[in-house]
Amino acid sequence: MKLNIMGSFKRFRSFLSEKTAKPRRKAVSFIQARPFMTLFILLGILLVLIVIGNIIRRPQETKEEKIPQAKQVQVYRIGEAPKMTVQAQVEKSGVITITALSPGVIQDIYYAPGDYVAQGNTLLTTSTNYQGGNAAVLQKQIAARTLQNINETYDTQKEIITKQKEVANKTDENADELRSITERSLEETQGLINLNDEALKMIDIIIDDLETGGATEQQILPYLQQKSQLVSALNQLRSSLRTAEYNAAGDRIPAQLSDLQKEITMKQLEIQDKALDLNRDVARLQLQVAQVQAATMFPSSPFNATVQRVLVKIGEAVNPGTPLMILSQEIEEDPIVAIAYVPREIAMKTTYAEPSILSLGEITYDTYPSYISRDAVQGNLYGIFFPIPDMYHQYVTDDGYINVTIPVGYFNTSASIPYIPIDSVYQTQENAYVFIIEDGKAVARELMLGTVVGRYVEVESGLHSGDIIILDRNVVGGDLVSEK
Repeated sequence: MKLNIMGSFKRFRSFLSEKTAKPRRKAVSFIQARPFMTLFILLGILLVLIVIGNIIRRPQETKEEKIPQAKQVQVYRIGEAPKMTVQAQVEKSGVITITALSPGVIQDIYYAPGDYVAQGNTLLTTSTNYQGGNAAVLQKQIAARTLQNINETYDTQKEIITKQKEVANKTDENADELRSITERSLEETQGLINLNDEALKMIDIIIDDLETGGATEQQILPYLQQKSQLVSALNQLRSSLRTAEYNAAGDRIPAQLSDLQKEITMKQLEIQDKALDLNRDVARLQLQVAQVQAATMFPSSPFNATVQRVLVKIGEAVNPGTPLMILSQEIEEDPIVAIAYVPREIAMKTTYAEPSILSLGEITYDTYPSYISRDAVQGNLYGIFFPIPDMYHQYVTDDGYINVTIPVGYFNTSASIPYIPIDSVYQTQENAYVFIIEDGKAVARELMLGTVVGRYVEVESGLHSGDIIILDRNVVGGDLVSEK
């Protein structure tokens, strides 16, 4: 049977070869005559077969129902106290730079970095010139010697002033006594004048009698001479009397001059007494000034500290303000404070109800303000003071800056005037609005805005307590949203 099949196959192949011999010869002749046309025909047939195959093998399309995905968004809830981040300046009272207070030349340096120095110890010395002369020290010595001299002569000068006052009093008493003596001699002088008047009257009577009786001029002349002597004596007595009355009177100029001289002398002595006290006090103050000036040539430590750095060397000339050394106080004695300088509206609205967050590099911790200034402390800015625990001493530097997140307002802020992040507000020329979450969708809400406080803005109307505001700006109205 196998032989029959093979025979039948050979006969069929022979038959097929006879029938296709002529077409094959024509095809070969066509290919040899037109090779390029034959190539393009074959490529066209191949392309048609590919298209037909793709059509036959195309899978049946299945329609899938798309399920919308809710966008994950960040939100802000009305009722939370708004927070703003500001920079606070660190003040480490125990880290100071000792500077030169007067010009001079560095003579000696007593401490090196890392040395412990007790409060009041001299850190280094300066001089006026390179040879070590110190004019401030000499001025102090002059002031000390001047005060010493004043102190040594003070009691003696006081005693002299007291004696001079006694002399003035005695002089006035002597003048009073002389007036009393003169007053007592007035009666005697007046009696002598009266006696001379009587004698003069007697001589006048004798002269009248002689002239009436016809006496000669030789007889009358002796009486006229006596009268002349009496008149001269009377004139002298009356002049002496008037002078004595003038000097003895207590209301006349001599007495007034005596009183004025005493008063002037006493006042001058009082001035000298006060000037003596003033000179002593001024000399003492001048000594203190000289001591202060001399102390500027010998800078000392204001507290127990460790020397961090020496900024000068021996022989270097320095001027006032030149840094000399950096000292750091012991940690347990060094209060560290961070001060945030903010506008008044922020300072007045900073709350103690929620903690502030201080960022020290990668370390953060919660704290509360220790004090909020009532007045501007730096220009128009107010100060919010935050204590920094000693455990964070190594993470901050004096006059450095750290970030502080401060709660502004109060928890459960009234819905009438809440605060919202300003980044969540969309503004147009006519109005402002935000997107809130309602039933899982983003819904636009128009607002009326107030003042801006840091990164937050006041909302006067348009929001209600419990509203959830969308912070992300990649949403549009109607989007499905959910909180992150």
